[in-house]
Amino acid sequence: MTSAPTRKTDLRGPSDWGVVMTVNEPAALVLCNVRWHLATGACAVHVFLDDAGDPVARELGAIDGCHVTLCDDAYWAVHRGQKGRPASQMRRQSINAHVAKTAAQIDWLFHIDADEFIWQDGDFAGELAAQGDISKAVNLTVLERLFPQGAQQSLFDGSFRATSALSETDAQMAFGEFAPFMKRGQYSHGAGKSGIRTSADLRLGVHHATRTGSEGRQRRAAHHIATTARLLHFDGVTPLHWLAKVLRYKRTPPRVQGALLQPHRAAQVAWMMERSTELGTARDAHHALFALTSDRQKRLEQFDLLQDIPFDPAARIGAGTPDLSPAAFDADLLQRNPWIRDNLIGD
Repeated sequence: MTSAPTRKTDLRGPSDWGVVMTVNEPAALVLCNVRWHLATGACAVHVFLDDAGDPVARELGAIDGCHVTLCDDAYWAVHRGQKGRPASQMRRQSINAHVAKTAAQIDWLFHIDADEFIWQDGDFAGELAAQGDISKAVNLTVLERLFPQGAQQSLFDGSFRATSALSETDAQMAFGEFAPFMKRGQYSHGAGKSGIRTSADLRLGVHHATRTGSEGRQRRAAHHIATTARLLHFDGVTPLHWLAKVLRYKRTPPRVQGALLQPHRAAQVAWMMERSTELGTARDAHHALFALTSDRQKRLEQFDLLQDIPFDPAARIGAGTPDLSPAAFDADLLQRNPWIRDNLIGD
């Protein structure tokens, strides 16, 4: 890793930007995410490895502009004292984002997940540089990937469903029987993700930035919605990846699960668990939720919610592109998480 540049003091010039993420995913996804953002304008990527023994650390450390932190016991002792590692994933993410914000030597820092990629429609750095109010965050609206109706050939195949604010009647028409599983037209989140000036007196949460109010409590900061960039969300890079996410939610302690899962997400998990006693039916259920069937395509096009974006990370990354085949990804996923086989696949 190379040393980072000195932080700029003139915030009116073209803005350097970067991302921070806390990850525990197959190497191909993490490496692709890091290399994509560095290839498309990010000056730094801060990766916090939730598993301190993650073997991807060595490869990440060799990438110029990638700053790797192992979240081991010593790390949590520094940042949490005797409390140690938080049980809540979201709490770990927010702490790590604040650590990165404090250390980052770039103008702007955006908080994302490993399965989220910033897609630029225009001069993103120029839009950031034009933001004159340092107390405002910049929010990226989210598009959620839909799988192709046929076989998945690469990790990032598919089209995208835009975030929406439909009436209940229109939501039923657009999303059919799965409307109760959605919020703002997305299965995961429609809140998007945010970035802030690293010199601003703000904190980066999982989705939003916050400021300290007069009473000492954290309040959501004002924000500007970006017009030159959006967030592409691959909620489950393969069907098995999403099924593993569902199973992981169920393995989470109830107290943490209640804080982590909003009602629409909890409904999805319950629905999927009923259909995930064996792999074949689980894959069928995933197809019903995520595949761009002809019926789903017609419904979404009726409300102008379907977007085709030519997202091809291999074309931008080039020789450093990891293996993006679903088979290789799933093999790594199972190797890292052998419990998935016991809970879903069987013998």
